This record gives sequence, structure tokens and C-alpha cells, in this order.
Amino acid sequence: MQIDVQRLETAVADLRATMKDGLLATDIWDRSTGLSLAGFNSQPTAVALFTEITNSLNDTLAASGFPKLSRYFYMDLEGGKTVMIIQHGAGILQGVLMDAAKVNLGVLLAVALPKMLSGVDAARLGG
Repeated sequence: MQIDVQRLETAVADLRATMKDGLLATDIWDRSTGLSLAGFNSQPTAVALFTEITNSLNDTLAASGFPKLSRYFYMDLEGGKTVMIIQHGAGILQGVLMDAAKVNLGVLLAVALPKMLSGVDAARLGG
């Protein structure tokens, strides 16, 4: 997979500008290697573990006869935090850790998520 890392960094900067102080951390990583390609307050342990959780969730959905996971899943965490895991196609994952009190869910879903999806898609080189 070929990626323009500078475009990923631009997508992260755009996310920071959109979410302001509601964004606590984000990483965009290669799913096969677990290597973070771009991020803000990077969380290497979370990258590895959320890859496993995402794979397990996909396997569980398939074994249950449920539809496949589409673009993202969202979790409400203790301490007023939330996390969204975004699947950017088969090869790239992104984790976004947020302060729930400072993030507007409408802005997250209607503005930030579509921007991240298009930003990461634009960073792919050669299709």
C-alpha cells in the first residue's frame, strides 16, 4: 500500500481544527503492520489493541450472520470519554479519542467523519 503521509498529516490537522479541544488523540495506522502513519498524541498500545478488537468484531459479526462492519464503530467510555474506530477500506484504521463533553456528535458524524474519510482516501497513491 502506498500512502502520501503528508496528506494524512493534513487530514489530522483538519480533524484537530474541526474538533478543537474535544480531540484528545488520534492515530491513522496500517492495519497489517500496526504502524502509525500519522497522529496527534499518538497511542501505540491502543493502535495494536484496537486492531485486534476490530478484527474480532468483524469475525463475530460474520459468525453471527450479521451484516459486516461498515465505516466505523463508536464507544462510550467511562470518565466522559468516547472513542471512534474508523475503517478506511481494508488496509487502514483510525482511532479517535475524544472528550464527550466537548464534542458535538452532529459535527463529528456530519463534518469530521466525512472529512477524514475523504482525506485518507485522497492520501492513497495509485488507487
